[in-house]
Amino acid sequence: MSAGSPIVPGRRYPALAYRNYRLFWIGGVLTNNGRWTQYVATYWIVYQVTESAAWVGVAAFSSFIPMLLTNPVAGHVSDRFDRRKVLLCTNSVCSLLAALMAATWGVGGRSIGIWMGLLLAGGFVYGIQLPAWQSFVAECVPREHLRNAITLNSTQFNAARTFGPALGGVLIGTVGPGWALFVAAACYGPVLTALFLIRAGELFRPEGVAGGPVGGGGADHSPSILGDYRESIRYVLASPGIRVAIGTTALVSTMGQPVVQQIVVFAEEVFEVSPFWFGMLGSAQGLGALLAAPLVIGEMGRMRRSRIQLLATCGYGVALVLFAAAPVFWMGFMGLGLIGCMHLASASNLNSTVQLQVDDAIRGRVMALYLMGVLGVSPFANLAMGAAIALFGPRPVVAFAGLVVLIGGVSLHLTGRFRFLDAV
Repeated sequence: MSAGSPIVPGRRYPALAYRNYRLFWIGGVLTNNGRWTQYVATYWIVYQVTESAAWVGVAAFSSFIPMLLTNPVAGHVSDRFDRRKVLLCTNSVCSLLAALMAATWGVGGRSIGIWMGLLLAGGFVYGIQLPAWQSFVAECVPREHLRNAITLNSTQFNAARTFGPALGGVLIGTVGPGWALFVAAACYGPVLTALFLIRAGELFRPEGVAGGPVGGGGADHSPSILGDYRESIRYVLASPGIRVAIGTTALVSTMGQPVVQQIVVFAEEVFEVSPFWFGMLGSAQGLGALLAAPLVIGEMGRMRRSRIQLLATCGYGVALVLFAAAPVFWMGFMGLGLIGCMHLASASNLNSTVQLQVDDAIRGRVMALYLMGVLGVSPFANLAMGAAIALFGPRPVVAFAGLVVLIGGVSLHLTGRFRFLDAV
């Protein structure tokens, strides 16, 4: 384990002083822009081919259900293999899949079955990648700067949500979705380059972690995937703070995240705007998060995690209601921006809680369970929201989701469960 770069006393973003983290962060910003461009293009394609909000929900289901199915394998891979090599492999495959999507559209592939298959394939690869990505952040900085690194990681992801959808909207409106997908494929290059340039000797890998001083995952036996999964479940059940973090993120993801996939419905049916303005609407959450980042990293970083979560969860619910009630495009844009602010505060806070409370040897498997709370419920929530919107319309369904999040946040506070987040 190397000491890495020296930290400048009083530096606002100390994690960026470490070369490996800086490379990974910059690569992530550029690559995630491409990922969001890809999301915008594929959901736009599905809606154009089917003209159905329910099919958009099915598309989101196809994207996320593999992440639930691969959860036991993903955690095992993250803890038992070198995470840097895992990320090199998964990002390479993601790039190839985006290029295949571009080629499919280019040759006239309009079958909804083909697009569901491509989305399923991408979901399987991304499901393996996510726990390794989240856990690799902890290898790039020392523990005392982990919270700052996690918040910056959440910020770069949300920065990509600002520019990626806007870029996708511009490309769809000017040169078409095929070229948007081609650009998305090229955007995996930066993170692949960063991973190649990272110095393994300067990573902060404790003994017992794959690639660390003892190598091989540090185990004296050959653990099974199911054995690893059972161990991680027992660990989470015995850790109140991690349990509450997973439960809270599941609440927010179930009610709030499907709205991202249904923005195309608001753009087409509620606000009736062009593909360019659809892309701009899709970027609103990322822009809101980007504007809130200095507050989340700075002032909110000194608050108790329980207080941050109360504000973020209840604020998320209120923001969903405001977006649902927005009478015109720009008010909807502002509502989505507020959702982005609350999403950044909530996601970085809950991620930090888990990463700071978990033991290094089981980090990848626990992060896989945490990400199941983030994404595991999304396939079913997307199906339900898509079907509900088809029956009742987008406004009442999204407003109801906001009220559920708001009531859930108040309940978790009044029952004292948020206090478990303050441990460590």
